[in-house]
Formats: sequence, structure tokens, C-alpha cells
Amino acid sequence: MDSSPQSRGNGHARAGVLDLLHLGATLGADFFRGKRSDPGAAGNRWAHDVMKRDGGADIDVASLEVVGNRQHSDAVLSARPGPDGYQPGRMKTKAMAFLAPGALTIATGDSWTRLRPFNERVLGTREPHPFAQTFVTQVRGAFAAPIHSVSDVRDAMGRAMVKIVLGDVNPSLDPAGDVTTLFGVVQSPVKRALFGFLYKRRRARLYSLLERKWDTAGDRRGEQTLLGLASRQASDDDRTTLLQQIPHWMFTFTGSGTDLLVRTLCMITSRADVHAKALDEIRAVGSLDRAETIGRLAYLNACLMETGRLFPPVTRTFHYDVPKGSTAKRELVHYFPLLQRDDSLGPTVHHFDPDRWLSPTLDAAASASNLFLRGPRACPGMDLILFVCKAAIARQLGELHVSARQDRLTRDPLPVSFPKVSSSFTVTGARR
Repeated sequence: MDSSPQSRGNGHARAGVLDLLHLGATLGADFFRGKRSDPGAAGNRWAHDVMKRDGGADIDVASLEVVGNRQHSDAVLSARPGPDGYQPGRMKTKAMAFLAPGALTIATGDSWTRLRPFNERVLGTREPHPFAQTFVTQVRGAFAAPIHSVSDVRDAMGRAMVKIVLGDVNPSLDPAGDVTTLFGVVQSPVKRALFGFLYKRRRARLYSLLERKWDTAGDRRGEQTLLGLASRQASDDDRTTLLQQIPHWMFTFTGSGTDLLVRTLCMITSRADVHAKALDEIRAVGSLDRAETIGRLAYLNACLMETGRLFPPVTRTFHYDVPKGSTAKRELVHYFPLLQRDDSLGPTVHHFDPDRWLSPTLDAAASASNLFLRGPRACPGMDLILFVCKAAIARQLGELHVSARQDRLTRDPLPVSFPKVSSSFTVTGARR
């Protein structure tokens, strides 16, 4: 595919110093408004104003090009990462290399071609996972008690993650804490530059555990874990590269998976009609300790997708643009709220409407979602993490009657930025 600017046909809006100062002033004013602030909306308005003024589809900001055009976005996401097209961005690659330089998310060319099928086989992409029944039991065990806070959700997701990915682990070890801490360094250039050396021992401890589990997987063939399956599905890559796929699987639970679960629980219980419809489905679908039951929770799945469209847990990703026949590289950034909350998508773009995901033909707002990316770059763990989130929410809503109602989420239009969760979750009486 020719990814040159000419082939894309994109115009560029250039944000100058005055534009950046205006953005800073807008965000500052928004911040000082306190709890009612919505920096995402302020940033989106600023970006669309700059593009409208200059007639551009993308925005040049310093050394970055912000993808603001859906056609350009689709071109980036539909291409396999390769030397003649779009590759993982420098900032993304440098960050992830601190923990896992061989990870799929920053792989390209032949490496990506080998690792993508491996990840899909282990994670069960586009089909029910072969260990789904075991995973349901583990999620239900992790979420056996009512949750009262975001920390409770993160802790429960960490317990589920350890069982699903690793199986039984010595209680003195803390793989969930290790991977969460290490990804905190991955996401912070300052921590990596100034204090990265302090985390080498923690990184070594995590990989030592993964190596021991990998090497003894043959002795535990009856144990249904992602790591055990990975050891049996091993590709031609060396063990070190394959092990470096695993930390990203782990962090999905305690990172973006936790955020998606919390936000969806808040959205469902903040809307009486949505809450009632979700409970009706949960009651009608069958026993919640069965994997096939969780797989039939179509409305709950739609609630997760709609929440992710409105409030994506991961808001941006970076790419290189390598025009064909050129050695020049340009850093692109996908900022998903800019694409998913574009007013041109229709009057309901800021509305919470799970039913749009149940339509035979998704409307413009739904199809704009980049929650799990699309095409060759789609997250291979999408089906698994949605399955885990559905099992956890069904347990908390349908059996433990937890509510996470947030006043700012009760009506449309919704803010672009997810509001800070303002109170502890409550346990309500069962709804009839």
C-alpha cells in the first residue's frame, strides 16, 4: 500500500504557538472549574477549530501529526506493520522496549507476521476460548464478594489474571503488583529516564517466574492457563520473545480491562432503563457459572462496547508513517476521542445507546469506535477480556446487586472525559 501523503489525500492544519497557548489557557480554565471540568471536550473543540480554520483533515503539532480524519485512520489501522507503510511509533516502541522489546504491539515485518498468529491461538481470537469454562470459575472466585471501589475491582482483576494467565503461584510472589508497577514505568518517560535502573530487579523477578512456569508447563498439562497453552503453541520464535508477549496480556486485566469494567458498571447503574434491561438479560440467560451463558450476554457486551466508544480506556497510540520509496519517518498519533466524538458522526455521538451495537448495521457513531482497534492491528485479546468483564459484571450486578451510580453519567449528552468516580459503590436490594 502506498502510504504517501499524496495517496492519502489529507490536508494538514498546522497548530502554531498561539494555537498551543490557546489550548493551554483553555485546559487551564477548565481545570480550575474543578469537578465539572472536561479537558477531553476542550481538547476536541480546539482540534476541530484548528482543522476547520485551515481546511485540514489532520493536525501538525510540533513534531507530531494528529490523525483527525477517519479515512486516514482506517488506512493506518488496515495496514500490516511493515517497512513500507505504518510502523509502531518511536515513543511507543521506546516505552514498551523497557519491559518487552519483542512484544507484538511493537513488532513489525516478519516478526509481526510470526507473532500475530501465536497471540491469536493462545488468546482465542474471534472464537470462544477452549478454557472458557475454567476462566469463568476463576473470575467468579475473584469477584465472589461485592466490590466497593475501583481498587477492589483492580485487586479482583489481578487475582483473576494470575489464575487465568499463570495458574497457581506462591503467595509470597506478587506478579499482579509487578506487572502493574512495571507498566507504570513503561507509561512514564520520566520514570524510565531517571529511575528505570531501580526496576531491573522487579523485571527480572517477573521474567524468572514466567520462565519457571514455562519450563514446567509440561508437568502440569491438565492446568488450563494461557501460559501453559502458549508453551504448547510455541512458534518458531525463541522462548525469550514468546515470554515477552505475556506481560501485555497480564496488564490488560489490571489496566485497560479494569478501567473498562469500572466505567461500564458505572454507566449501567447510572441509567435506570439500562440497568433494568441488563438485569433482565442476566436473569433470563441461564446459569452464570457456565461459559456458554456468559457468551450469550449480548446486551451486556453492547454496554461494554458503547462505554468503550464513549470513554476508551486507552486514548491514543503512536505510529511511524514511512512513505513508499522514502527513508523519512513521521510520527503519527491516533487520539481516539477526537475521532469517536466528532459531531459530524451524528446527533447521538455523545449519547449512551448500547442498542446501536445490536443493530444489523452499526450506525456511524458505533463504527467509529477504536476501543480494540481494527483490521490487522485489532487487539488479539479482545474476545477474552470482554468475556472476563461480562462474567465479572454479571456476578456483581445479577447476584451481588452492586451499584456504581454516578450523577454525571445519568443523562445525555455525556462529557468527553470520564468523570472521577465520586463515591464508593453500594449494594442495593435485588430488583424485581
